[in-house]
Amino acid sequence: MRLELANFPVKDVRFDGRTNYHGGVLEINREELVALVLEDRKVVSANFDVAVPGEQTRIVRVRDVVEPRLKVSGTGCVFPGILGPVETVGQGRTHRLSGVTVMTSAEYKLTILEGNAAGRTALVDMWGPAAQLTPFASTINIVLMLKLRDGVSELEAHAAIQSAELRVAQRLAETTRERAAEDVEVFELFETDPSLPRVVYILGCRTTWHEPHSGVALYGLPIRESLPTLVHPNEFLDGAATSDARRGGKGTFPCTWEWMNHPVLLRLLREHGKRLNFLGVILQRTRFESDFGKQVTAACASQMARLLKADGAVITRTGPSGNNFIDVMLTVQACERKGVKTVFLTPEWGGREGTELPLVFYVPEASAMVTTGSLDRVITFPAPAKVIGAGDTQIVEITPGDPLISPSTSFVGDKGYLQGGIDWWGGTRHTCQVY
Repeated sequence: MRLELANFPVKDVRFDGRTNYHGGVLEINREELVALVLEDRKVVSANFDVAVPGEQTRIVRVRDVVEPRLKVSGTGCVFPGILGPVETVGQGRTHRLSGVTVMTSAEYKLTILEGNAAGRTALVDMWGPAAQLTPFASTINIVLMLKLRDGVSELEAHAAIQSAELRVAQRLAETTRERAAEDVEVFELFETDPSLPRVVYILGCRTTWHEPHSGVALYGLPIRESLPTLVHPNEFLDGAATSDARRGGKGTFPCTWEWMNHPVLLRLLREHGKRLNFLGVILQRTRFESDFGKQVTAACASQMARLLKADGAVITRTGPSGNNFIDVMLTVQACERKGVKTVFLTPEWGGREGTELPLVFYVPEASAMVTTGSLDRVITFPAPAKVIGAGDTQIVEITPGDPLISPSTSFVGDKGYLQGGIDWWGGTRHTCQVY
């Protein structure tokens, strides 16, 4: 599978009488896109705004983020199973509008009022200390603001939010169809030097069977009780993996943009044929409810790595669950016992002062681990000059049951308030110092 990813960088966004891309400027016909979104009767109102890096703007009620992409050749479409039929993607040519996102802020009447299954939101600050912790302070964010009608179920809310953001993203990317790209990057798992180390990526994703949406979907199908699945890395670049749009914006879970711009996948693809032989991705559902389930998923993932004749595995996880952490650590152990060397990337705990135990579970075989930052860090969010978002922007609830915050003032919160604030895959450049 050979995928050409053609890059069209966006340097400015303007609301104009037409939707068009030219010379790095993305022009948007607001009325056209609002009408497109309102075709879904579950959406009561829609509007757009833009947030630019460096301005003192706070975006609230963020549910999900996507990058505008368009498939111009090859089978299927971007976001297969949602915007089109289920066809294997990852080959042909795909256009991307880089440096810009469609960031969806939405409000609806929750039907689940507490617990992990409830819809959640996040913040994005375009300046200040919080901006250093999220990739979305460096992108131009086209903020799609939605209000859903009362009476929608949680799954209907997910579907309405996701459909709106993906169709808008597709329409924006359509402006590049007849344009010449600034640059094109090719991704392919070609035959390479057999002496290079054979590396597989085990991508653990925290999912659940008892919530309206499992948190992650592959080709539009939420992953629930599935066992490890072998996926070509190019499929992720075409939007085969998507998030729960009700809470993809919560910083504790990767949003769809992060699945599309996965830093580990991209680095392994770029090193293929140079430093290593990249074998593919084992997508592993984690957070099984029983020890038996954890042992089975660890055994299956490690056996798949061994059948691929992997010399080594890069292993990551998502979700701040200790339950989920055990699944992944057992996978590290199972791989090592089968002769597959592992490197485990994960955020750590450690408490607010960094003096507590960083890991909730440990196996002696986990001898190569890389931290991607602390889950417990608190941030002072300064008062913004402007607040963007759906609904009442003066009072916002991040997680159902938590205290309300006033986004127009200064307050203290944790990294989970931020979209992209928790780095699951090593995409940021955080450093630490020893005192």
